[in-house]
Amino acid sequence: MTIELPISKSIANRLLILQAIHGDGLLTVSATLPEDVQILHRALCLIASSPHCLIDVGNCGTAMRFLTAYAAQLENKVTVLDGVERMRHRPIGQLVDALREIGADIEYLGKEGFPPLRIKGCILDKHRIVTLDNPQSTQFISALLLIGANVQTNSTSPYITLTREIIESYLQRVRRANYSEQSERTTAQRSTVSIANELEKDWSSATFWYEYVALHGGEITLPGLSRDSLQGDKVVADIFAHLGVHTEYTPEGIILSPIAYSEASNSPHGGRPIAAQAASRSKILIQDFGTCPDLYPAVALTCERLGIELHAIGVESLPLKESDRLRAVREHRTDHDHRMAMALLIAGYEVDDTACISKSYPQFLEHFRQLRKK
Repeated sequence: MTIELPISKSIANRLLILQAIHGDGLLTVSATLPEDVQILHRALCLIASSPHCLIDVGNCGTAMRFLTAYAAQLENKVTVLDGVERMRHRPIGQLVDALREIGADIEYLGKEGFPPLRIKGCILDKHRIVTLDNPQSTQFISALLLIGANVQTNSTSPYITLTREIIESYLQRVRRANYSEQSERTTAQRSTVSIANELEKDWSSATFWYEYVALHGGEITLPGLSRDSLQGDKVVADIFAHLGVHTEYTPEGIILSPIAYSEASNSPHGGRPIAAQAASRSKILIQDFGTCPDLYPAVALTCERLGIELHAIGVESLPLKESDRLRAVREHRTDHDHRMAMALLIAGYEVDDTACISKSYPQFLEHFRQLRKK
């Protein structure tokens, strides 16, 4: 079965901030895109239309972090950022401290170090070096980079690399558009259209189909994913290779299949028969989730179902996610966490709260039902 994944919200959200900063007009956002992207888009439109506004980001941590930095550098604008109760327990102090170092005027309206925030936009000293080592979220670094701050960090997260590459690519597009003489459209229109047509599909969302193949078998084709992607969660292919899933890369995307069949001579992929799928798996998996925390729910529940002992390291950020994911996996609960809901459904658990899934993957339930009919 072929499944069309949602676009990478990591890439889309970064582009939205860049477009807002550079006055390029925002990407067209439809109801089929991840809810996180829609929330950020609506917030940016509201901020652009009013000198004073209250923004409710729900449980969207990306929007909270990116908007905190974005609003801080908007002169003569006052922005209040808030969200659901869970958001008020997700720390943002490291980002606020870094912004204050370069002149930001940010006030906590509740508990120190946590949303809600009142932000009075002003001119920031973006040339001043800000050091932010061991961030609780690498999005703190990305938020600062997106507004042009001079950031130093010891973090080697692939998502910081992604941010830097998106910024450089975006600025190159703008420069090329400025010198283009072949179009009658404005610079803003040119850059917006070209970016919208080239958004990658989301490797994080692919994780749940890896989980499906590991637990239920079958073959799934996922167009729009590349081995060369800068998305850090592409490491899911390497992790699930230890859990019985083969990834075949094609010019169009990837094909997932059980390792037991992926190299068989009579399979669609060619090769030779190997041992049964279960025999190809290890009994213990040691995995560092420090740079890929969003993969933890699917990997942990897959290991649980397959009887594999998971030794997870680098999980310090998991209690600070949309839910406390360590507890949520242990107790098989969603806690309104989209990734927990998807991982639990595929692992065979009953899930009452499926509405939260639209946060990152609005079409997931439809795709899941289609697969189950096969």
